[in-house]
Amino acid sequence: MPNQPFEVASPFDHAEVAESTIEVSADEGQDSQSLEINLRRAQAEHAANLRLARAL
Repeated sequence: MPNQPFEVASPFDHAEVAESTIEVSADEGQDSQSLEINLRRAQAEHAANLRLARAL
């Protein structure tokens, strides 16, 4: 058995792989933006709830 690495031909077209990578990156960007929006909303709601609790 040789100890040298070897290449195997990919069954995927390079353009398809690039397109899939771009789509995944765009989805991850949207997901991270949604997470940031939700985090900011939760922080604002938490602050509002603290103010209400202190007022009582």
